[in-house]
Amino acid sequence: MSRKLVLSLAVLIVVLWSASIAASYPNPPSSGQWALVLESPIRLYDEADIDSGFSEIDVPERWIRVPSAVRDDDNYLWYKVTIDGETGWLPQNGVLLKMGPKSQAAANIYRKFINARRRLMDRPRGWDIDTSGEYEGQTVYRLRGTEFGELRVIESGRRVEDVYFHTDDAGVCEEFFGMNLIGLSQPSVRKKLGTPTMRQSPPEDKNINILTYELPDRDITLVITERRYDGREGVVEFVSLHRGRTNEPY
Repeated sequence: MSRKLVLSLAVLIVVLWSASIAASYPNPPSSGQWALVLESPIRLYDEADIDSGFSEIDVPERWIRVPSAVRDDDNYLWYKVTIDGETGWLPQNGVLLKMGPKSQAAANIYRKFINARRRLMDRPRGWDIDTSGEYEGQTVYRLRGTEFGELRVIESGRRVEDVYFHTDDAGVCEEFFGMNLIGLSQPSVRKKLGTPTMRQSPPEDKNINILTYELPDRDITLVITERRYDGREGVVEFVSLHRGRTNEPY
């Protein structure tokens, strides 16, 4: 399977999974690490090991404190939790982990994004403009020559509302965000952007890792999607930005 096809499937998994959990979830506590299990029932393991014993339990629709997290021999995360008096370990996939506060680093990036978006709308060279109504009321700009270069906005007079943007192109990422994140490892991303607001892996593919940085001053979220290949450290495959908080429909 080609890397491009794998990337396409990764995008599809992320979009479909996010859509499936788009209903509003409760706000997490303001401090500490907390897990929201997005599918129930789930396996609660005795140890941070997929081969250990487990209990299958129903999970309440609330945030669960995560006092500690560890990585196994394959570098996958496990979260220690106590659910209805039973303590055990949850694997990373299928869990939304609240990690840190809203991100000032993402707010700084968004200011650069606004300037780049204005330049694009003034002179959309290399981008095709679609006003056919595929997304009602939105103007869509698509980067020629790539499946993963798209900007969607709502224009109302001089006012522009950002709806969605994504790219897998290093040059476009540099232009819009003031830094190239494509191909970076997670430690490198964390060094540049700090602690994410949330992280998650879809139930269907634990090799996909999604870091979200929610802006503190507006309802916008920066999303970093990484994928592991052949047991190596995951790297950033594409970067997106959307209105709303983590996993909300846009």
